[in-house]
Order: sequence, then structure tokens, then C-alpha cells
Amino acid sequence: MLLILGDEMKFADNLKHLCKLKNTTPTGLCRELGLSTSKVSAWYNGALPKEKVMSQLAEKLNCSVADFFADDNSEMAEATNDDEHDILRIYRALSRKEKHEFMAMTYRFEECESN
Repeated sequence: MLLILGDEMKFADNLKHLCKLKNTTPTGLCRELGLSTSKVSAWYNGALPKEKVMSQLAEKLNCSVADFFADDNSEMAEATNDDEHDILRIYRALSRKEKHEFMAMTYRFEECESN
């Protein structure tokens, strides 16, 4: 899975933090969404949810999917070539909703590439 900012373990950490901000837990969130609570263990072991589940989690937490992968140095991430520079520039200029849509598009693109 393509991750622009962060890694798999960052997802679980950020999910836990975002849940705490909303006075819930990842397990409680899964229950609210009708998902198996065993998913939480998988996420803490490095698995990532599918795009649809990430979108549901983000919607319930009122955040962007990109927020699941942000880290303390996200704003300082540096591009290694002109294309990455353009992607970061465009991404950083987007609204929260647009960032969510951008990430959803990225996951769809990646899925097409893997098939």
C-alpha cells in the first residue's frame, strides 16, 4: 500500500490518538461501525484496513484518511524529486475533505496498478 506520510505502525498509533480525542477507542469505534473488533489487533500488528474501512473510520472520527498517517514531522517531509515536490505542494494546499478524496484516489490508483 502506498503511504505518503508515515508507515503501518503510525496508522495504529494515530488511530488510537484520534479515537482518544473523540472519547472513544479503536475497539469501540469498530463496534459502532459494525466491524469485527479483531481488526484492531491486526492493525496494531501492522495490517492496514481497506480503503472503504479507512473512509468509514475517518468519517466517524471527523478527520481525513491522511490523518491516520501523519507524524510529528509531516509538515517537514521533503521531496526527493520534482514529482514528489509537486505532490506534496498540491496535497498541503488541499482542504481536509480534498485530502481525504486525494488519498481515496491514491488507493484506487494503487489497486489498479497491483492488478
